[in-house]
Amino acid sequence: MELLALILIPLAAASVLMAFRPAAGTARGLALASTLLTFVLTLWLWYTWGGETVIGIAKDWVPAWGMRFVLGYGGIGLLMLLLTGLLFPFIIGTGYKQPVGDAALVNALLLFSQSALFGVFMAQNAFLFYIFFELSLIPIFFLLLYWGGEHKRAITIRFFLYTLLGGLALLFSIAFLTLQTPAPHSADFTALAALDLPMDTQLWLFWTLFLAFAIKMPIFPFHSWQPETYTMAPTQGTMVLSAVMGKMGLYGIVLFLFGIVPAGTAHWQGFVITLSLIGALYAGVIAFRQDDLKRLVAYSSMSHMGLMSAALFTMNAYGISGGLYQALAHGVLMVCLFYIAGMLFLRTGTNDMGRMGGLKARMPRLALLFMLVVGNAISMPLTQSFPGEWLMFNGLWQLKPWMALVGIPLIVLGAVYMLYAYQRVLLGTPGETAGLELHDADGEEHFLLVPLIAITFVVGIFPNTVLHLVDAPVHQLLNLFPPLP
Repeated sequence: MELLALILIPLAAASVLMAFRPAAGTARGLALASTLLTFVLTLWLWYTWGGETVIGIAKDWVPAWGMRFVLGYGGIGLLMLLLTGLLFPFIIGTGYKQPVGDAALVNALLLFSQSALFGVFMAQNAFLFYIFFELSLIPIFFLLLYWGGEHKRAITIRFFLYTLLGGLALLFSIAFLTLQTPAPHSADFTALAALDLPMDTQLWLFWTLFLAFAIKMPIFPFHSWQPETYTMAPTQGTMVLSAVMGKMGLYGIVLFLFGIVPAGTAHWQGFVITLSLIGALYAGVIAFRQDDLKRLVAYSSMSHMGLMSAALFTMNAYGISGGLYQALAHGVLMVCLFYIAGMLFLRTGTNDMGRMGGLKARMPRLALLFMLVVGNAISMPLTQSFPGEWLMFNGLWQLKPWMALVGIPLIVLGAVYMLYAYQRVLLGTPGETAGLELHDADGEEHFLLVPLIAITFVVGIFPNTVLHLVDAPVHQLLNLFPPLP
């Protein structure tokens, strides 16, 4: 029942908000209470997890299509559930200080999205996964369309077309795979993973599956929708897209590519790692050239996701564990960075770093919070990002040392553009905002940022709190791959 409750609690709260449209304070309070309850449920699932795959519900739905309503989770799915449960209270809490439009409607859309995301990470049937995969996008589409920034219609339509293309490719792949199972056909992941597909089929099927997940993350060259969308979206929408939805791509790669077409994945391994590293380096260079703080964070997110993709495709224990661990670290980091960008925009009325400068003297507490977040962004030791980055580079080195060497500039670029952004915003000579009356970070903003920063250091010092979730599943995945030459 806990698994069904994870879907139904935010769905019920969203339905109440849509039906009764309460005042802003009530709407945000109900949404926050809902997300806190689901977070407690995910902690309970973590506490009671015994290390095996758990199936909570298994009901026939449309047997003729191989469709069943099956919910469950393993270690990797549980990690994604924890990520979703942890971050959504902070995403909802952002609306208290950085409100967007109609509070009841905005929070309802966010809760609908959370409900679908929980479904994605628990679905044990490929058609059910696809349904939740697509449903998670609909609320965000409306959030962007109605409360986005400049050029919101054109940017939202491009976002929709990209995701539609990926969704159709995924649906085609699932239908094809289901028809390959013995009659009566089944789209359960256990049945699909048992298929012994010919090599030539795996080679082309890899790309129809990979397209959907590469767009979602996104990975070069399927990334062009991302920077404009992240910049235009309201802060809460950007947080959902970058911190949680992008992880559907990582999870889909593990679930579909590694689990169903392992030989095809091994064949295209080098090509995908090359694409991922090119994209990560490209995004890092473009991030350094940005004047807009929010756009810089968007490109930073793309660079991090490229490195995570490369690490996953190393197909060794270090790389896969590091990529999955970093999914949580990246989610926490993106919520912090986009929240700080929103805090600065509220105070200065701009995201242009060239118009800021010297803010530390008037906002010392915000400057300290920002510096702690920057430390995580550049993977300083004892922060959450450090163990993940070390594992990912170790995985790349084990596969091909030159791949790790190519990735080293990412460390330098990340430090350069984040520290440069900090310097431009908070240090140096005051810019055009010098005449504004600015206030420092208040109690509400500390209430949101300090717990996330604390998580950054706790998990950075004790990384096994996360790694133990993925250790056994990663070793099971390694047994699926053909021996590397």
